Amino acid sequence: MERTLSKNEAKVILDLEWRGKTTITLTDLRETLDRSENYARYLAHRLVKKGWLERLRPGLFQLVPASRGRDGVADTNPLAPAAVLVSPYFFSFGTACTHHGLTEQRFSEVYIACRERRPAAIIRGIRYVFVHVPKQQFFGFAETRVLGTTVKMATLERALLDGINRPRHSGGIGEVSRIAMCAATRISWDALVELARRWSSSALVQRLGYLFDLHHAPMPESIKAELLAIIRPHSKIHLGSRRKWGNSGKLAKPWNVVVNVPHEVLLANGETRRRRVVLGARKKNR
Repeated sequence: MERTLSKNEAKVILDLEWRGKTTITLTDLRETLDRSENYARYLAHRLVKKGWLERLRPGLFQLVPASRGRDGVADTNPLAPAAVLVSPYFFSFGTACTHHGLTEQRFSEVYIACRERRPAAIIRGIRYVFVHVPKQQFFGFAETRVLGTTVKMATLERALLDGINRPRHSGGIGEVSRIAMCAATRISWDALVELARRWSSSALVQRLGYLFDLHHAPMPESIKAELLAIIRPHSKIHLGSRRKWGNSGKLAKPWNVVVNVPHEVLLANGETRRRRVVLGARKKNR
């Protein structure tokens, strides 16, 4: 259908454009027009059909502005719809590692850290995975621009820690090992220590330290001492999931990590590749 507008439709679209609002709900439509919910649903259906709105999920729509032309080409940035699906949020895990250039893994999912527990959603054929993060760990991210959209993205240091903490959202322990190797040459050691202290997880620091040692990271001795000080006395943990990798392995000092994952997994590019979600040019975090 051609991108024409009736009087009421024009009122809604112009109001959105003037306010710079990119998303709209049925409540917004009712309040803008002072009409019933049934009429709001009818109007939303018409605007979707005409190409002025794109349906993200039931009751939530994204504006396809006039600048998109007569044909109403929707925004193809895979991060744009995700940014309005949940609040508060930030992108992390494999998505942030890709953004920061820490991995060549091909991810078909977009990973969103949030404080809610909610199922994955599929929009435009892309699967959005919502990863619950406790309130006390909701830090380490900044606003950045991706394909013209401002989104909240984990810093390089936070993306690394998230990957080590939950490898399955970053390509598995083998890919996380290679992410650590890449991050070691670009990381802010002070920022990393600050995040590790706030996180207050002995197991996370132990795995982080072991992976840095494995790849001979240029970690200053003072930073190593600060990380070791976070570890609980007598704490001994396994590098990988015991359900997947078993219990046996050598104990790596001084981090007290049982290396139950074969070295060929940690050092080689042998894991399954998946379709990559291209996020556009990377920009430095603030």
